[in-house]
Amino acid sequence: MGKRLIHLTSASLAGVLLAAVGAIVGASPATSAPVIQPGSSLEFGDSFCTANWVYDGGGGPYIGAAAHCATGVGQRVDLATGSLGSSIEPIGTVAYISSSLDFLLVRLDAGVLSQVSAAMAGHPSIPTGVSTPSSAKQGDLIQFSGHGVVFDFTTVTQQQRVGVFNFFDSGNQYVIGAVTPGDSGGPVADLTDGNKAIGIVDTVGVTVAPEGVNVGEAGVAVYALLQDAAAHGFSISLRTV
Repeated sequence: MGKRLIHLTSASLAGVLLAAVGAIVGASPATSAPVIQPGSSLEFGDSFCTANWVYDGGGGPYIGAAAHCATGVGQRVDLATGSLGSSIEPIGTVAYISSSLDFLLVRLDAGVLSQVSAAMAGHPSIPTGVSTPSSAKQGDLIQFSGHGVVFDFTTVTQQQRVGVFNFFDSGNQYVIGAVTPGDSGGPVADLTDGNKAIGIVDTVGVTVAPEGVNVGEAGVAVYALLQDAAAHGFSISLRTV
């Protein structure tokens, strides 16, 4: 906030001071509320993860994350500055943790709903829908956006990492691509399949499955996430852009 120099003339000192205060207050810029969106950093107590997609219905809205990020249903969740960063504000409560797939749903507080965006951080045209085994193809170009350790240092490395889709297996998607701790829970999008949500980040490593071998990211597929949630009383749908 800049300073304004006021020269005293014949006006009363009280009048000048009141005018100065009014000018300073009027010049104060408004602070924008932080955006809550796929790719935002979340803090679960002592654990930092990345938010995936926004979901409507079933008592929501919700934002997703990985089940291994939380200690249990009812845990409060904060928006964070980044991996190993600090809390910005509380945004919701863990409402559901899957027992068979590594995902959870955070029911968003009414007071933060105006801050929610369905768009993946850095990619306003994602997601347009849900990738499925009938629409996604091996070799599709994949987009990540998250707060993995090391990748968290710059906006470019957070939001512009890409990979190559490999296969689906048992409700999970497998991508040849780089993720690290802190990316857990984050959004995975299939660019080739029309900018659709294909999954969430859960782990990284070498996977040997009936469909093949994958070196890189693995996590729950969105189509399977929606089926699991519906089977447990959370009839949700993906919010698109």
